[in-house]
Amino acid sequence: MYEKNLETDEGRGLLLYIDSNLESTEVNMEAQFQENIFIKIKLNQNDKLLIGLIYRSPSNNTKEYNDKLTELISEATQKGFSHILIMGDFNYPAIDWEIWNTKGENENSIENRFLDSIQENFLFQHTIKPTRWRGTDTPHTLDLILTNEEEMISNLEYMSPLGKSDHCVLSFDYNCYINIKNKPRIAKLYDHGNYHDFKLELDKINWQEEIKDDFSVDTNWKYFLTTLNELEQRFVPTKKKMTQIGKKKNAFPVDKKTRELIKRKNILSKKIVTNQDPEIRAEYNRVRNKTKSSVNKLKKKFEKGLSENAKANPKAIWSYVKSKSKTREGIGDLHTDPDDTKSPKTDDDKEKAEILSEYFASVFTQEPDGEIPVPNSINIANELTELKINKDMIMKHLKKLKIDKSPGPDKLHPRLLRETMESIAEPLSLIFNQSLNEKTVPKRMEECTC
Repeated sequence: MYEKNLETDEGRGLLLYIDSNLESTEVNMEAQFQENIFIKIKLNQNDKLLIGLIYRSPSNNTKEYNDKLTELISEATQKGFSHILIMGDFNYPAIDWEIWNTKGENENSIENRFLDSIQENFLFQHTIKPTRWRGTDTPHTLDLILTNEEEMISNLEYMSPLGKSDHCVLSFDYNCYINIKNKPRIAKLYDHGNYHDFKLELDKINWQEEIKDDFSVDTNWKYFLTTLNELEQRFVPTKKKMTQIGKKKNAFPVDKKTRELIKRKNILSKKIVTNQDPEIRAEYNRVRNKTKSSVNKLKKKFEKGLSENAKANPKAIWSYVKSKSKTREGIGDLHTDPDDTKSPKTDDDKEKAEILSEYFASVFTQEPDGEIPVPNSINIANELTELKINKDMIMKHLKKLKIDKSPGPDKLHPRLLRETMESIAEPLSLIFNQSLNEKTVPKRMEECTC
């Protein structure tokens, strides 16, 4: 997230999100134009993309203010980037972008000077339809998309405004070449597993013959684990899940009726641009309010379900609460001298790491040189000579597994173990008893889920 003037009273504020799969860094511009953000992104073949976000205030029409804007655009195009994308709310209602001209005849007007700047820097402007409308006002094209090549923008859509905003949402594809390592993730659908057939296959196995004392504990455990993994592949379905850019986590499900309302809202917003019919605007307002009401009801229903299952599944509700947090956890600025509260603070990650490393090292216990002392022997009054683990003991622990938790290092999901506990209790008891007799633990069983 890159921001400008969000925590101050200056200007309107800018916010730019870049996907974490893209390598991005902020670019500082020399032009003294107040509200702008420029980001550099690495592309293939040593090419680089410059993304700019700009807001121009409509209330400031001085020559000095607008000259700074043209200087900013010229500086951006002269930095040597192979790809340039500049967008934002420029607030030039007098420019007709279909003919690239203004209504007035004054060649020195701020609109004409802006047009000259774009043409002198060989930029293309892609927004030609109105992007802002309110009431009976004439719709205007205020939000612009500038690139240094004409074919860089495709699939440009003028979508309905967010909430009660009077600016439409612009959605488009930017055409460039970059490799994003975004492999599909194979998700196992344990809720849809065929556990009936799973247990039937397990019950066919004669565990007394397969798990023998002649074999090592590690060999027997490996056989048991391999058997469960093979049956899991057969009876637990899987699904490929792609990590979608811009997909919001912890979003609540939307029913078909609400999706149709959202679709209808988008259609009416496009009609408003081309047809200034009061009836269409009134219908748009009704659909917009109905959509908002429907979304709010679904959201409350979703949150109510989370609260009702809070004790059974606390992870889900805390994940949702955390997604609504406006702050990001992290290490704040640290004093360069931990012993001096008046010393200057640093926000550099490397310096923070060094300060914390020095502090942690300072509290380490310094062991004295020489021989390690031998602990005193403990007299054993009552010795447990024999311990036998039976199926009931195994079942008692398996029943306590929480099926909504993640698997442990053995990769066996708790839902799988709970569903098949009657069938796996016997082989587990055999393996655990062998482990006790041999006083050893199999390598792959040291931190098993159960």
